Amino acid sequence: MKSFYASVEAVSRGLDPLQVHLAVVGSPDRKGSIVLAASPALKRDFGIKTGNRLYEIPQDSRILIVPARMKLYLDTSMMITQLLNEYAPIEAISIYSIDESWIVTDGLERLYGDIRSIAEHIQKKIMDLHGLPSAIGIGPNKLIAKLVLDNYAKKTGIAACSYQDVEKMFWPLPVENIWGIGERMKRNLNRMGIYLLGDLARTPLERMRKKFGLMGEQLFYHSWGVDLSPVFVDPREELRKGFSSGITLMRDYSLQDVPVVIYELTDTLARKLRKIQAAAFTVSLSIGYSKHANIKGFSRSKTMYQASHTSKHLYETCLHLLKQHASDAPVRFIHVGVSNIIESGTLQIDLFTAKQDEQLMKLGKVMDDIQKKFGPTALVRANALTEASTVINHSTKIGGHTG
Repeated sequence: MKSFYASVEAVSRGLDPLQVHLAVVGSPDRKGSIVLAASPALKRDFGIKTGNRLYEIPQDSRILIVPARMKLYLDTSMMITQLLNEYAPIEAISIYSIDESWIVTDGLERLYGDIRSIAEHIQKKIMDLHGLPSAIGIGPNKLIAKLVLDNYAKKTGIAACSYQDVEKMFWPLPVENIWGIGERMKRNLNRMGIYLLGDLARTPLERMRKKFGLMGEQLFYHSWGVDLSPVFVDPREELRKGFSSGITLMRDYSLQDVPVVIYELTDTLARKLRKIQAAAFTVSLSIGYSKHANIKGFSRSKTMYQASHTSKHLYETCLHLLKQHASDAPVRFIHVGVSNIIESGTLQIDLFTAKQDEQLMKLGKVMDDIQKKFGPTALVRANALTEASTVINHSTKIGGHTG
């Protein structure tokens, strides 16, 4: 989707998303607020793009500045996914982000014609139903489709690339234009004399493997357009591999305050586990310190003796990791994940803790039922009333933003 948040805001106001000068910001009342989306015209005429700050937007009467409405964007994204589902089964749709998805269209040729005709049909239907502009990259695998989208289709609307076209279309591009290569990897490659994707393709595989390991091998194959990632997915199976929840704090937290937030994150994960009738063996904890601390954060995991979907067990495992690895420095980021997941029906209750575990499971179910019926803040822990808590404030936001 082109400038998705900005386009949705434009359409909701009866404006042309391709002509209006519109910026979506997190908080219009804060000069340092980040621009979350800029309309194509704002990018073209004023050079404002995603990541700029509010104070960088010129004082111009033609520019419309609006606050983010995440629920509106999520609802619109869901409608677009439902539209794609009319063309392909859900297993053939891989959602990459709120505004990008891959869709496998094999078998639609008899209904809509060749692959470009299928893309044009989908693009026109999105515009007719939602008034939103989109771009489509066409390729024989996910990587090529993504690369041709980012480097060509965003300018032309629709673009295609075959394996035979990789050398002509991609090799002249700078390595930083390639999906998956960030600023740090770009610098590393530049130091090796690799500036273009063609340079990477002509670098011996063994040299890339020796320098970067499996990542180097993957980059080498990507430079030739080779991508073996599956195009069909089972969303339920993906969820059962593991999931996580994290938060960037609004201020520096002391080490003593961190457990409050960890408990809130484990509550979220435990609730999600129970919802899919699963339990997790492995818990991971990541801590990021304040930029003023001049110390690197850590990420560690621990596999429990028995799988669990109760917050208390997940929380206690996180505390163990925190005590083992944390430094007494101000914390700014906390992330908790669960993996190694099994069906909760196969849970084995420990003989010595069976009574307590049974009570915790019943308590968890009661909490789930109350929160499902009356909202996430209808029942919270007492520490939600402390200054360290984020749960009440966070419950009013979607994607970190109000609305």
